[in-house]
Amino acid sequence: MAGSESAELTEAMAQALGTLQEGSRESFLKSAVDERHDLAVPETAWRIVDCCLADGIPRPLKHAELQNALWQNIADGLSRQGELRSGILLDDGLAVIVPGGSDRPTRLIVLRDSALFDAVGKLASDEPLFASERRLLKQLICGFNLAAAAALDGVSHETKRSQFKSLARKLGGGSQAEIASRALSRVFLEIASVSRPGVPHDDYFDDLLREFAPGARTLRLRCRSGKSHRFVDVGPVDGRPAVMLHPMILPDLREGDIEALKTLSTRLIIPLRHGAMSRETAALNVSAHLDHACEGIDLARKHFCGDLVDIMACISGTAYGLEYARRHPDRVSSLALVGATVKPTTSRTTAGRLRSGLFTVSMHQWHLYSRLMDFYGRRIRRPETLKHLLLSVYRPNMADLAIIDAEYGVPFGGERMRKFFASSVQSIKHDFYHQALPDWSGFPVPGCRAVFLHGAQDFIHSVTEIRKLAQSLGGVPVLSLPNAGQLLYHSHFEPTIRLYRGFLDCRSSES
Repeated sequence: MAGSESAELTEAMAQALGTLQEGSRESFLKSAVDERHDLAVPETAWRIVDCCLADGIPRPLKHAELQNALWQNIADGLSRQGELRSGILLDDGLAVIVPGGSDRPTRLIVLRDSALFDAVGKLASDEPLFASERRLLKQLICGFNLAAAAALDGVSHETKRSQFKSLARKLGGGSQAEIASRALSRVFLEIASVSRPGVPHDDYFDDLLREFAPGARTLRLRCRSGKSHRFVDVGPVDGRPAVMLHPMILPDLREGDIEALKTLSTRLIIPLRHGAMSRETAALNVSAHLDHACEGIDLARKHFCGDLVDIMACISGTAYGLEYARRHPDRVSSLALVGATVKPTTSRTTAGRLRSGLFTVSMHQWHLYSRLMDFYGRRIRRPETLKHLLLSVYRPNMADLAIIDAEYGVPFGGERMRKFFASSVQSIKHDFYHQALPDWSGFPVPGCRAVFLHGAQDFIHSVTEIRKLAQSLGGVPVLSLPNAGQLLYHSHFEPTIRLYRGFLDCRSSES
């Protein structure tokens, strides 16, 4: 009996959480995640906790939540019931488990009793539910059968059976699984129906990562001003966290790269800048774009790193790492500049005609430059156009051409790069601008350890220029990758992360 009921309940949970009619589940999850409530607010009726399952025990992805009273309640509830089942009983409410997939982490949907029973009341007859019936309903939703519920509460099986008959009569439905499923469906539909109107959901980055980087996790966080920020999260959730500021497009993160992060126990949280991997066409001016980027970095710091953040700024991400350190010097523990941009690069001999032309226009006429970038953004939707542009830019460098060849080889045949570029034009135009006008004022920040990691074959921002810059900044260390150019991924990803992890470990031992 217990085994068949458990299987039935598991199936019901999958149906209730995975196949709600007319997209109700997705509507709920999207609105819930995008409007996620602060876990420190006690009166919130429902909330989402992103987590992973380690040995059957849920662990939050966000470091800050470990110190949260609600998470302690979740841990206590799990301890009392002894095993995870389909959910966790809480003193005031319950936490339902939504299994993770290739495009998102496992999630706990935490419902207070008020949210649960207000919604369930619409299923009931005029008779109210007694406290014992409410307790049993929560147990059924969390995956208990009658025998397990009786054992947990120290009552007879017959007592629970009598309570169930009364509950079934009031709510309708025959089996325990059906009642649990109906109750959850009602709750989710209620929440989805009252989601705040007018909040845009920029989900395209989910689609891109599902297609091209299934080993990555995607997250959204909302700041105090109400803006929603998107994040990519790669590496082991219990690894050492660092905030990676991406270059113009996210690197090609393949299975071997994820394994390298796991081996090196390093976790990268990547805040996406406005317009990156997005179908959002609204443009920001330079100042607003910098504000948005720094806001995303600070959200990542607070939720994943604590008081101080280690920042790994890659190529065009350099500008945003420097800007954040200038604005918040007391929040930065270390700043690694990977493939950093050194100075205005407008010479055709080093940058190529296209790149030097864009740099020059960006420095003198933003409006014209912005329209020019939009024009190229439309053109690179054609695969052959993008490949031609990339080859014209990187032709002088064999190390970078090898990366381009890998992009156009199996398994993606150039589609990853094309889609990432075409969906990131509003972000890329700012990245080009900051490469043309790098601002090194105020660097290095007092008390912040810094390092340059640079490809020895970089022909645009040469390692020689990097060493000169490092000396002028007080002797910042420079670590070079002998076989790499400007594009530090594919075969160069693991060596780069290994150097970076060594820098972090050295900094920790010195501290």
